[in-house]
Amino acid sequence: MTSRLDQQIAAVRRFNRFYTRQIGVLQKGLLESDYSLAEVRILYELAQRKECAAVELQRELGLDAGYLSRIIRSFQRRRLISRRVSKADGRQSILSLTAKGQEVFAELNTRANDEIATRLRSRSAEDQRRLTEAMRTIEEILAKDESS
Repeated sequence: MTSRLDQQIAAVRRFNRFYTRQIGVLQKGLLESDYSLAEVRILYELAQRKECAAVELQRELGLDAGYLSRIIRSFQRRRLISRRVSKADGRQSILSLTAKGQEVFAELNTRANDEIATRLRSRSAEDQRRLTEAMRTIEEILAKDESS
């Protein structure tokens, strides 16, 4: 006999599989681009601030240091970011988007907004409200783990 907790675990895992398929996370490139979900998220984080220490990104996003380092090198080769040594701590790298990086992010951000708008427009106003409310509820409940 399956316990209530086992049923809830199965439901969460089913939703996770459904949602990752819906938003295209499993595709080779997110938003029909050459960039993975992690890369797009790093571009997003860098676009939200003038500069950022690599260690901050690692901590905030929960990324493996080696993985982040490979992404940073790739971004440098593609001239999406600039990297300099921190004046306060020579062991730290300070990252910022280049003009090209800002353009790439702006295009990806527009694609993401357009994709979401398309999905929302295909639903009734009531379903849009229910969907965003359910997302807000999920966020509230899971954010309690972060504040503990």
